[in-house]
Amino acid sequence: MLKKNNIIALIPAKKKSTRLAGKNLKKIGLNKKRLIWYSINAALKSKYISNVIVSTDCNKIKSYVEKFGANVPFIRPKSLCLNDAKMMDVVKHAFNKINSEIKNIDAIVLLQPTSPLREGKDIDSAIKFFYKKKADYVASFTKAKPHSWYYKLNKENKFMANRESKNIKKFNNYLKNGSIFIYKSNILKTGKYKNVKSYGFEMPYSKSIDIDNLDEFKVAEALLNNR
Repeated sequence: MLKKNNIIALIPAKKKSTRLAGKNLKKIGLNKKRLIWYSINAALKSKYISNVIVSTDCNKIKSYVEKFGANVPFIRPKSLCLNDAKMMDVVKHAFNKINSEIKNIDAIVLLQPTSPLREGKDIDSAIKFFYKKKADYVASFTKAKPHSWYYKLNKENKFMANRESKNIKKFNNYLKNGSIFIYKSNILKTGKYKNVKSYGFEMPYSKSIDIDNLDEFKVAEALLNNR
């Protein structure tokens, strides 16, 4: 049934990166593939993804990803490559660009290239979860450290417990891992996000490294090499 749905994978990959320069094309792992390759490969291995689109402002990234089966039908505008640009605006822009050419898009699966540990089977599990819940939006999460472990340090390095609520210990803590986001096409068409059915898809920590700096890059590489 799911194979009949037109589900598009969208991989956002701009040229500039603030904390780790050129990270999307940085080589990682024993096979020395570039970081963005892992998201393309995972999307292509999915049983339910019908098309893999890359949103980029970089011709070098465009040339690289097209070698591996991803499509770059447009160049992302500079205004959507700034540090303060919202990812939702990037997704909406891509959807509007491809909606006239790719008919009957049912959902967009956003796969950030900074999550190389995510595999095709993880994408498929998230998609099945999305349809089982009849969701409008799904984001992936991983379990976080207990809130009681968090402390604040002031300018003098004195610390105090960082408790937002007296009842915080009653709940499990989860962290968005940045790996998988799924949007029903209707919310992208209308731009209305109030009262949407949103759910969290849980993933293990071992697949939840989101690369934002060199230390995280090294951790992700070690986990990739040990697969």
